[in-house]
Amino acid sequence: MASLTTEHKYDRLKEVKQFDESKIGVKGLLDTGITTIPSFFHQPPENLPSPQPKNQPRLTVPVIDLSQDRSTVVDEIRGASSTLGFFQIVNHSISVTSIESVIKDMKNFYEQTTEYKMKFYNREVEKGVTYSTNMDLYKSKAASWRDTIQDISSRTSAIKSLQSTVDRLRAQI
Repeated sequence: MASLTTEHKYDRLKEVKQFDESKIGVKGLLDTGITTIPSFFHQPPENLPSPQPKNQPRLTVPVIDLSQDRSTVVDEIRGASSTLGFFQIVNHSISVTSIESVIKDMKNFYEQTTEYKMKFYNREVEKGVTYSTNMDLYKSKAASWRDTIQDISSRTSAIKSLQSTVDRLRAQI
């Protein structure tokens, strides 16, 4: 059942479905010149952070160095994942050129016309390249203000490459 607000009858499911079927994503929504954020992006009060004391220490993003021994790296990843929930990896051997190339390609994709991006918009992540907004769009209390593009074919290739490396290392043990 769709949720209703007290101000007026608001059918979240209808609004979400209309947005999703438009296949324009958040970037396309911005490109239309909207002046207010649609209601289904509004976070309910229980999802908002509570005020933090002013004397609370500043958090820093953990930096994990992959050149350390394996057990140290595993422990650091486990610790960062279970406390803060994210971390930065250094000495991963991915060249700055490769990283910059991916960022450039992502920017180029998002700057394409809405019509072009619509060709890739779908929720079936097993279908090669997909472009969408919030995989949990229909289930969450509020949508996140983001678009996602993923390429399952490159992930499959990366997984095969990783498995090959693991197999090679196991053979050396």
